[in-house]
Amino acid sequence: MFENEIALNQLQMKQFETIMADLPEETLFMPGQGHGHPPVWILGHLAIVGEMGQTFLGGKLTHTFWVQAFGPGSTDEVQPDEKLKRDSLIAAVLSAYETLRSLASQAAPADLEKPHGIELFKGTPVQTVGHAIALMLTSHFGFHLAQLSSCRRDLGQGYLF
Repeated sequence: MFENEIALNQLQMKQFETIMADLPEETLFMPGQGHGHPPVWILGHLAIVGEMGQTFLGGKLTHTFWVQAFGPGSTDEVQPDEKLKRDSLIAAVLSAYETLRSLASQAAPADLEKPHGIELFKGTPVQTVGHAIALMLTSHFGFHLAQLSSCRRDLGQGYLF
């Protein structure tokens, strides 16, 4: 299952690592121009959404305390915290999506046809668990990857791709 989505997410993860190599720790709390999200929020949001996706497929939340700070509907006004370090946030994103890809590849088709229950998508074409997982692995991740790329460009870095 999800062969295409997994391949796309693997590509995006390589791009993620390339982008993050140029975003130093001191930029974590600097809002990006145009979108206003600081990298700390984008990283935390990607990590918690990846973990939330796992819960649809039998996985669990590793960073339960991040749901309020970074989950859907959260504000991007994140206060500095010793637990929110660049390397730990990067590791959380990488781990969340590695596990999500693994669980998605083994998902039972019947489980993917169930309604996801995500209020944000009520009344949209995204109706099933399968739709939600595909979104998380591809366009949701790509959207926020573009924001991180924008933060990198705000620092004067040249384009990558």
